[in-house]
Amino acid sequence: MGIVESDKIEIEVQEQTQDAGCKYMVVVSFEGPNQSKEIAKILLTNSKPHIKQTIDNGNMINEQNN
Repeated sequence: MGIVESDKIEIEVQEQTQDAGCKYMVVVSFEGPNQSKEIAKILLTNSKPHIKQTIDNGNMINEQNN
C-alpha cells in the first residue's frame, strides 16, 4: 500500500442502475500540489459500501458518529 500526501481527496460511491456487472463502484481520487486530479483506485462490489470515519486521539482511535 502506497501513502500519498494530497491537497484534496474525493471518494465517490456510485450505485449502478444498469447491468454493469456490479451494484456499486467506488472511485478514490486525489489532487496534488500541481492541481491535477488523479484516480488512485476504482473498486467494484455488489455489497453496499460502508463509510467509516474515525478520530485519532493519540492513545486510541474512536469511531465518529455522523
